[in-house]
Amino acid sequence: MAITCEKVEQIVVFLENRPGILADLCAHLADHDINIRAITSVEATEAGVIRLILDRPQAAKEVLSEARVTYTTSECLVVEMPNYPGGFAHIARELALAGINIEYIYATAIPDAGSALGVLGVSDLERALKVDWGR
Repeated sequence: MAITCEKVEQIVVFLENRPGILADLCAHLADHDINIRAITSVEATEAGVIRLILDRPQAAKEVLSEARVTYTTSECLVVEMPNYPGGFAHIARELALAGINIEYIYATAIPDAGSALGVLGVSDLERALKVDWGR
């Protein structure tokens, strides 16, 4: 498996920090046949920030607007790669060599599939899409 990357639209949702609100959000998306590809949250006391990569971001924006959920969007880099020790180090090193800063990352590995997936906010997305991962 080679390293592949793509530019995707991320949806950032702002939710009250209370039990059940994340469950409600996820269920609401599921009710509209929107699949979550990746999700992370930032800990906060009164409000939470949830970053989502969804299979149908345009539909999700319509659903969230109708439900009066506060959100913003941003573009980020999704990297799929083989799962091996040092895999994410390789990604970080290649971006650093290209002069690109990683502003945030959330990632997971799928050991049985031998792959890993990372969602990265980077300082120069267009340049990151052109990185030669084969060095």
